[in-house]
Amino acid sequence: MEWRSIRNQNFLALLTLILFILLINDSLFAASSSAVKMRIQTATQSVAIGFKALDRLAKDVQRMSNGRLNIQVLPDGAIVPAARIPDAINTGLVEAGATYAQYFAGKHIAGSLFGNPPAGGGKDIGFDQFAFMSWLMMGPGKELYNEYFRDILKMNVVVFPVGFHGPLSVGWFSKPIKSVKDLKERRYRTGPGLIAETWKKMGVPATFLPGGEILPAAQRGVIDGAQWGGPYDDVPFGFHQVWKNYYIQGAHFPISNWQLLINKDFWTKLSPDLQAMIEVATEASVLYTMLYLIHQNGILLKEAKEKQGVKVYDVPKEIFEEFSKEASEVVNKYTSDPFFKKVLDSQRAYAELIRPWWNAALKSFVYLTEEASKK
Repeated sequence: MEWRSIRNQNFLALLTLILFILLINDSLFAASSSAVKMRIQTATQSVAIGFKALDRLAKDVQRMSNGRLNIQVLPDGAIVPAARIPDAINTGLVEAGATYAQYFAGKHIAGSLFGNPPAGGGKDIGFDQFAFMSWLMMGPGKELYNEYFRDILKMNVVVFPVGFHGPLSVGWFSKPIKSVKDLKERRYRTGPGLIAETWKKMGVPATFLPGGEILPAAQRGVIDGAQWGGPYDDVPFGFHQVWKNYYIQGAHFPISNWQLLINKDFWTKLSPDLQAMIEVATEASVLYTMLYLIHQNGILLKEAKEKQGVKVYDVPKEIFEEFSKEASEVVNKYTSDPFFKKVLDSQRAYAELIRPWWNAALKSFVYLTEEASKK
């Protein structure tokens, strides 16, 4: 009898184990078969840092959700081109999209303040990229950001910052530039919105082209120079194949806000835990971008100089001085629009709040790097 009891116990234990395995497999299969799919149509190519950051975000969310949310990141033009991304998200043609906030300036000029305020908003504001992100994510900019899409543009979306690219270099040129006069003689690709308007006010024949059109235009000789990003994006895009003169500073374009927009109807159907995973992943993506920029810019700038024959120059000081002056006038021109003024006043007040400490911190960093560079 004893051996029969032992046999029965073993049989029950084995049966329990088999049932447990079957239940686990069924739950995994159910999770896999019922996975929510979200496509992100981006406004950039797969070599760009913005694309890579979103690809990382997609993998993070997939792991956190145990495969319940499957995010597919698509390069520019996979479903719609960059210019049509806002409408595609708004109508639900795609579940989500990633683009630059400044690309919305054509719908309402405040898009430039959320994406690329020229010279950091002008002489009396002077936001750098990190101060701007603090305003946008921790300060009053967060609510204004939502108000912009909800009430001003009346778009059916929720929006999250997912990274940044600033400062963006003045860029690449066929010939060296030594003055504002030289720049006025160059057919120059720049970003959209108030940045382009400021260059034009200076007399620079600036034009906007989407990222994927810059290199072909350079190869055809349609443009003489271009600004796109920093070494992290410029070198993979191949600008050094056409131009060898690189002006690396970007006080004219210190801020570039890369954002994720999700169709609101799609968003509200997600469970609260999936929404929370996306929110956490977007915040992590901002930090990842900052660290990646420092790391990758160092590597690629060294490679460009040593392997590609690129000559790196400082931007002539007079260019930034004139740009900053003209930027203040351009920005103030739009304060007749109540919402634009509301955003600009908020940025100015926040800059005044954080400037005493942040300015001292930046000077500390600059002192250390400049002292180290004297060796």
